[in-house]
Amino acid sequence: MPSKPRASKYISLNVLNDLGSRSARRRFIWTFAILALATALCYWSASFLDSGNMWAGFIRSVSANLFSAALTVLVVYGAFIYFIHEDIERPEIETLRPGDISDEIKGLPEDTALYFFWGRSATYFRAETLQRLSDHARKARKTIDVTILLPDPQIERLSEAYEGMVSILGENDGKDKLFRSAIATSAACALAAANNRNLKIKVCLSNFLPSFRIDMSDQGAILTEDDKSLYGLKFSRQSQFFEMFRTMMICEVELSREVNLSAYQWQKHRAGDEDIPVEALLSFGFPEDRVRQYREDIFSIIKPKDHRYK
Repeated sequence: MPSKPRASKYISLNVLNDLGSRSARRRFIWTFAILALATALCYWSASFLDSGNMWAGFIRSVSANLFSAALTVLVVYGAFIYFIHEDIERPEIETLRPGDISDEIKGLPEDTALYFFWGRSATYFRAETLQRLSDHARKARKTIDVTILLPDPQIERLSEAYEGMVSILGENDGKDKLFRSAIATSAACALAAANNRNLKIKVCLSNFLPSFRIDMSDQGAILTEDDKSLYGLKFSRQSQFFEMFRTMMICEVELSREVNLSAYQWQKHRAGDEDIPVEALLSFGFPEDRVRQYREDIFSIIKPKDHRYK
């Protein structure tokens, strides 16, 4: 009788995987490095005490023991990371600490032929992911098909719902943020695609406002929420949930309207250019009065300098 698959095959329940996460690695190394430094300073300070002082010998003894213990832990942990951790079989679903989410998303554009993004404002996508996709496509000289799925900002109830969501998170820039972000994302994608022939980008506007964010490539899929203090989930390429999310996104794209990114000659410009005319933004087909109203704001967030995972 075949045995039932263990839960650890599907989701990370292993303490070794937790110890190998980037955020845990940083905290672990910094904690013991600071301990080693503090004990070394104590040992050095004790040398200024009189040799006959009973506390001098005690401080040196304790400091030496703690220093050697901290150093031993760092050496053993370093050996574990270098020789063992990378060989541990990774589960199909991993929990991601908040501090690890950014690093994991940065790895998705590597060695991939496709990239799906389904979110709301796409701030992090514009700030980090899009440039990484462009760099990898140019370096590998292979085509990457990128699909961006955002809520349609011209549907009033979606904009109002999103403003309510960001206000709960304590953000005060929710007014028409969905509208400004949709145009900024369209502009950023049009600029990237026009200046990199290996990058094929499609931006679609959906009738649905997701309460999550999905980044997906051949490296896997990452599911996160707006609150940067919350954990995320990473699904391997072999996971049944990866295919579920991919199918869900493809179906939603087919039901959404596509933004025309080629109605204007974007190859004449680069991200950060200050001479991009407003006609370039109007080429996407959004209401002219609102585009002109938010023109300066839109240009300032085409390449955002701030995002939740900074």
